[in-house]
Amino acid sequence: MLQMAVVLRPGDSNDLVRLLQARLNRDYPLYSNLVVDGIYGPATTGVVREFQRRAGLVVDGVAGPQTLGRLGLDFDQPRPLPTSLPFFYCASGTWQTPFMGPQFDVGWQLEQRGIVRNQPVGYPASGFLYPNPFLSYNESVALGVAELARLVLMNAGRFYLCGYSQGAEVVARTLGLMLPGQPLAHRADDLIAVIQFGSPCRPPGPTLLGDNPPGAGIAGFYTPDQFRARTYDFVLPGDMYATTTDDTLLHLGYEALTPLELELPFALEILALIQSNEFLDLLNLANTPETFAKVVQTAVVVGDFLIRNPHVHYHDWVGFDGQTGVQRAVQIVATAPAGV
Repeated sequence: MLQMAVVLRPGDSNDLVRLLQARLNRDYPLYSNLVVDGIYGPATTGVVREFQRRAGLVVDGVAGPQTLGRLGLDFDQPRPLPTSLPFFYCASGTWQTPFMGPQFDVGWQLEQRGIVRNQPVGYPASGFLYPNPFLSYNESVALGVAELARLVLMNAGRFYLCGYSQGAEVVARTLGLMLPGQPLAHRADDLIAVIQFGSPCRPPGPTLLGDNPPGAGIAGFYTPDQFRARTYDFVLPGDMYATTTDDTLLHLGYEALTPLELELPFALEILALIQSNEFLDLLNLANTPETFAKVVQTAVVVGDFLIRNPHVHYHDWVGFDGQTGVQRAVQIVATAPAGV
């Protein structure tokens, strides 16, 4: 019996609409605050249209297979993908679900073209208050590494790794487990390429994209040398998580704050500590002229970051050969020579 594709449209009233409303509220609370009543009315139509606009889909307010699939709501029996296709493991950033962010966009678009099998990494991407005030950033990253390692060990064949923000650190630390003598060392040759967006683990120097962003990743822990020739780091100007310089104290701030269960997002926490004169105490630094100059520069960098926030624009800011980060990443994988 031929299965009909699920299409949800204005006027529908059923439990599938409830699932659609709940997913939109969970993943996109900045513009979705729907009553989860199962009624596809004007409010739901408006939110669906806004989601479609932001996701680069046809904007018609109808939730068909493309819109539902992009939301991670697969109600239809998926067409079987060849088992020879590589997996595309993608790890989300802080506060995101597995079906959000540039890393998922890239994997989803490539899967739609029949190039990869997109596999989001299901882990609690949290820290800095939300969604779990009792889980630190470091604990969250560790859980992500454990889950990504499980997926890599479970599935044979070649694969890509892709991370955004915190997810990029998950990827970088998983690469560390692929070094000689580590538990995933036997899978290193199956790794095709790594794609990172706004990585706190970006090593200093030029990227494979041909640019040379200032500084380096804020974590101070960098992509292992052995994998840098396969790693594409996407960095937008002013993204402090990937461009931290030595004239600030951001490296030390990151090291001090990531083990903690915080009450504010990282950038706001740093700014609040500076304004309350508690920043140097946290870092156990004396208030010398040199450290004071670094505190000032840290405040300038964080302030500019909070105003512009390039970290959240890899999907819609053009900056990579006339393309967005997502578009360029899709192009890199889609046009790679066969077998690479």
